[in-house]
Amino acid sequence: MAQYPNDYASNKKRTGWLVGCGVGAVVILCGIGFLVFGGFAGFLAVFGGEPEGLTVTVNHPTTTINVGDFFEIGVELTNDGTRNIGIREIQLPNELLANAIVTGVDQGGALGMDYGNRTAYNFDFVIAPNGQERVNFQFQAINEADITGEIGVPVGTRTNLSRIRLVVSAVEVAVISEETDFLPEETIEIPEDEPLLPGGEVIPFQSVVQIIALVESGNQLVEAWSGSGTIISEDGLILTNEHVVMDVRVVPVDLLVAVTIEQDQPPVPMFYADVLQADYFLDLAVIKLRSDLDGNPVNLAALGIKPVPLGSSQELQLGDPMVIIGYPGIGGQTITLTRGEVSGFTAEEPYGNRAFIKTSATIAGGNSGGLAATLQGELVGVPTQLGSGDLEAGFVDCRFLVDTNRDGVIDENDHCIPVGGFINAIRPVALAEPMIAAAKAGDVAIVGPYVQEYEEVDMGGDMLLEEYFVDDSNDWLEYDGEDGSIAIENGIMVMSLNDSYDILITLMINNFYNDPVFGTQAFPIVSTGDGEFGLTCLNLDLDFIVVFQISEDGWYSIMMYDGETDTETYLTEWTYSEFVEQSTTYALAAYCGSEGVAFALNDVLLADVDYPLNIPLQVGLSIGTYAVPGFTMGFDEFYVWRP
Repeated sequence: MAQYPNDYASNKKRTGWLVGCGVGAVVILCGIGFLVFGGFAGFLAVFGGEPEGLTVTVNHPTTTINVGDFFEIGVELTNDGTRNIGIREIQLPNELLANAIVTGVDQGGALGMDYGNRTAYNFDFVIAPNGQERVNFQFQAINEADITGEIGVPVGTRTNLSRIRLVVSAVEVAVISEETDFLPEETIEIPEDEPLLPGGEVIPFQSVVQIIALVESGNQLVEAWSGSGTIISEDGLILTNEHVVMDVRVVPVDLLVAVTIEQDQPPVPMFYADVLQADYFLDLAVIKLRSDLDGNPVNLAALGIKPVPLGSSQELQLGDPMVIIGYPGIGGQTITLTRGEVSGFTAEEPYGNRAFIKTSATIAGGNSGGLAATLQGELVGVPTQLGSGDLEAGFVDCRFLVDTNRDGVIDENDHCIPVGGFINAIRPVALAEPMIAAAKAGDVAIVGPYVQEYEEVDMGGDMLLEEYFVDDSNDWLEYDGEDGSIAIENGIMVMSLNDSYDILITLMINNFYNDPVFGTQAFPIVSTGDGEFGLTCLNLDLDFIVVFQISEDGWYSIMMYDGETDTETYLTEWTYSEFVEQSTTYALAAYCGSEGVAFALNDVLLADVDYPLNIPLQVGLSIGTYAVPGFTMGFDEFYVWRP
């Protein structure tokens, strides 16, 4: 499903021009995506194309920087064109951000989206023709590194890339920044031939594994996110975080486990694993190695991998030293060790006064799920992404890696996956002990909002409209274009889309209702496997639309666009449901009114959201496409009634 553009009202009028049906046709394609006009290029063509003439010059140190040094990178932006150029973001290489802390940004820049290789800083300023602006980024180097990457400045669909290289040399000084409080105290790459830290501490590095979540995308398995875990039994039980191996809306198809063989080399994928125990609220999980990559039984002893013994987290005291081992995900792919000490404890109901262990070490987010151990190598906790210990506070860093809202683009509108960033809290192993015992007994238990219980709903009330599509007496919008078509044919409303990542809406032009319940019988005519279809309520005069959609592959959502405030919101994000996927008939019903919005399939309530709508509403039908074009749906009958 494609997104609404920022200038929705203007786009809506352009759709009317394309359709050529006068005022009544303004939302046949609804302006719900740049792809409506043949891709983003078509959208830009209506407004005269994207700005050109931006010259980007990057000034950065060309001599070696020492760890602890402060330095500056300046980005000069020159408009050589004839129109204003809006600067919305500047993207910095993630390799730079992994090895240097940003201590200041000009022009009010704010940290934005992570694109994988680069992370954006958001801005909002305009450069006039022949004008020039400079944005200065101030840094402090924190790691020895040879940093390469590209600084990107996007304008329209193009990104101006400038390659940089910075060399940071290690020196024996403390790294201190007065303007940030989340620096790692000390991060050490484990040397290849040194199994002990100075002083004799144990480093069970081979028992700390990388866990990679694989999801299905385009009929193939791809890596979605990764975290760390610790092997705690000879038969391959691994303790980790729940969010590393599961997600409420993105269910891993499989879990891949990688093991470090050489301390200075990236981990090697070796095993597949299954979830035995997972607790969403504790953010803890126990998984078990299933087989090697060829399907053979797991033999850890043959690899020299020993399980890590469990320690007593209840005996930890303030100031006790700790060793944290994991795979940070930033600044390199090799296993990494961080040292710190116990700095406090956080209480949380119903887990008691030691629900979290606070540590003076600030840990890169990929270590989440890894090992927090005593100097004797006993596991006492799990570094956990919930940095503050407050479940409602959310994750310290949550990034957009998977297209959870199915709009064809991975962006801030998707459900974020908690990876990267920094964490400073540890779940004590005592809270995991019941789960470990259950896993050893072979029990499987998943605690959290994964299994949905549905309730039967009664949509009875006063019938306001019965539509059997024998003619167009109710003034339905019809359409025939390159993008798709809408037509009443032989008692069926037939809607077809030729493009992917697009949406098509039809409605009765002149009928308005207050607090309507409305429904239809839907069936696929041409199935693509991931097409979307459903109902909509809207008010064209207010540029307000709510779309209720289910997909052929078992997902549902409720999305709202408010033109007055130019905001789009998923009242219910795209959510997988076995009930939707297993349905063979599609009796859809929705409610829009003073008590909120609700969506039902086959008399079963899928979602009920407290979002009151105290405005007159038009109602209608919608279809959308995800990755595969050519989707066609038929709608047999349409009802409107008041409960």
